[in-house]
Amino acid sequence: MNSVTTSRRRAGFTLIELLVVIAIIALLIGILLPALGQARAAGRTTVNLSNLRTLGQGLTMYVNDRGMFPPLRLPSGQVHTETGRPRARWHWAVGEYVGRPYSPRNAAEHADFLTSSDFPRLDNPVFQDPSQDVEDMRSFENGQIQVLRCGSYGYNYQYLGNSRTTGGRFVNYPIRDHKVQAGSMTVAMADSGGSQFLRTTEGFREHAYALDPPRLDLRRNGGTTAWSHETGPVVAALRHRGKNTTAFVDGHASLNTLEELGYRVVDRSRWLVEVDAGDNALWNGLGYDDGATVEP
Repeated sequence: MNSVTTSRRRAGFTLIELLVVIAIIALLIGILLPALGQARAAGRTTVNLSNLRTLGQGLTMYVNDRGMFPPLRLPSGQVHTETGRPRARWHWAVGEYVGRPYSPRNAAEHADFLTSSDFPRLDNPVFQDPSQDVEDMRSFENGQIQVLRCGSYGYNYQYLGNSRTTGGRFVNYPIRDHKVQAGSMTVAMADSGGSQFLRTTEGFREHAYALDPPRLDLRRNGGTTAWSHETGPVVAALRHRGKNTTAFVDGHASLNTLEELGYRVVDRSRWLVEVDAGDNALWNGLGYDDGATVEP
């Protein structure tokens, strides 16, 4: 009788043994979760690099076919030939080679597409950073999802796409392909944080489809002191391993710090940089900083 009882007791687990097992499991979870999180982040970074390589290559094909770079936004009165979109942004030019960023699903959406600046969704994931979700794209001003207006990637506005006018003349448009002498050292598109001022004061990424260099180049931009957004520069974002994913004019993409892109950093955690200061070598198409900051 005693031997049977002893055998039954040995067949189970003591409270101490159960606590030890639970502790081991908790320890393993604590070890594995950070690794899984890092793997997931690494996967998103890989997809983001792939997106920007694809966009950079699409831009290269556009330039090869036309001998010029697309503007940030078509000048007033012009429409995108393939879709009829008025004053289409750079996405539609590159989208001719990588797929349209948005396609209307019905007559009502098509009518809005031809008149409105808002878009209800993003159809083509190549234009969206996988580390962002739809909620990230909401504007706090009106609650509408404006993916292309407040989206993931910005275009080199000052040197490749400035189609503003002053005195009836274009400020810096069109940019012919021969103007970019160092394509492998010239930013085309990159992760964008939107207007630095609005992002830090209002909390949303307004105008993130553009990207500004560290310093205004008055000689190359008609002497104007305008950034791509009226509130100030639109700055590169650090969304991947504390770095920015950047596509260059020659089609390659890489991860870069703000300093490597020429900015003078004020607060790295909030992607804040000193306004109108730094080095434009990776932006102006020359591969070096020519110091172009004075009035023409």
